[in-house]
Order: sequence, then structure tokens, then C-alpha cells
Amino acid sequence: MKRSAATVAIVTARLTKERRVLLLAVAACALLAYVQRYDDAWARLAGCLVFGTLIGIAVALLQRGAGRFRELELCEQSAPLFGRELARATALVPCIIVTFALTAYWIVSAVYLRPNAPAVALTAVAVYAGTLVALCAGVRSGAPRVLYIAMACAVPALAFLVAVALTPIVSVAACAAAAFVALRQYGEALARYDPI
Repeated sequence: MKRSAATVAIVTARLTKERRVLLLAVAACALLAYVQRYDDAWARLAGCLVFGTLIGIAVALLQRGAGRFRELELCEQSAPLFGRELARATALVPCIIVTFALTAYWIVSAVYLRPNAPAVALTAVAVYAGTLVALCAGVRSGAPRVLYIAMACAVPALAFLVAVALTPIVSVAACAAAAFVALRQYGEALARYDPI
């Protein structure tokens, strides 16, 4: 019970500070869906993946460092939480923002063309995976940070290529595995992270 209370408190505090980012992400995805091409399903999927990934990476990088959440980070680091617990709580924030943004995209898109379930599932899981990989960049600097950002961009791109070559189901499974590994790596990094 205490673990879920800490998670809810961290998520609530961070989402409260991210209200403007959330509204901007939702508006941007809704606008993308409005101007998106609807004659090519693969182009529509690629556009949603690229835009969702960019939002996920941006929000993930805002979660750590740059003094943006300094007081929250100090409170979280002093709380009796394990790195994995803290990782799950802070990973929920960019995933929630991405969820709202992608939901806005698919709602506006549904006005013009009924979206198919595999494309929606692939978009969500691939963007979540890219976002979670980008979270690992927030606790690193220099070349490792750049490498994690590049990997965050590569995960959805590879998911798209696998979906085109094989099937979206294989892409969804691969992205789910990548998201799990990224979340574990983020938890391990937070266990060693010292913001001071």
C-alpha cells in the first residue's frame, strides 16, 4: 500500500508540473492528425510513430536534470524507495503524456478514417518503448546520453520496418520486450544516480 501511495504522489506531483507540456503534446498530435495523409496507411503510421516518438523523447528528457524538477528529485532521492520503484513512478509520467497525445491523434484520425487495431497497438507500444529508452538518457551525460537518444529513435523506426516486412504483431512483441529491458535499465541507473 505504501508503494502505491508513493507512486501516486510522484506521478501526481510531476504531472501537475507538466500540465503545459501535456496540453501542448495533445494539441500537436491532434493537429498532426488533422493535416495527415489518409490515402496511405503506412505513411499515416510512420507519421504517428515519428511524432509520438519525438514527444516521448522530449518529455522523457525533461524528467531528469536541467534543474526542472530539482526539488522533486531531492524529495524522491531522500524517500525510502528502491531505484526500481522510483523508475516505475517516474516512467509513468512521460507514458501518460504520450498516451493522451496518441489518443488525441487517433480520435481526430477516426473522424476521417477508421483506425485499425494493430496500427494503434503498434504505435502505442513502439512509442512507449522509445520513451522508456529515452528516460535512460536523462541520467547520463556525454556519449552515453547521445547513444540512448539514438536508440530511443531507432526502436520505433525498427518497429515500423518489422511491421512492414513481417507483421505488426511481431513488432508489438519486440517493442514490449525492449520497453521492459529499458525500464529495468532505468531502475538500475536510478539506484546509482546522485543528482547532487
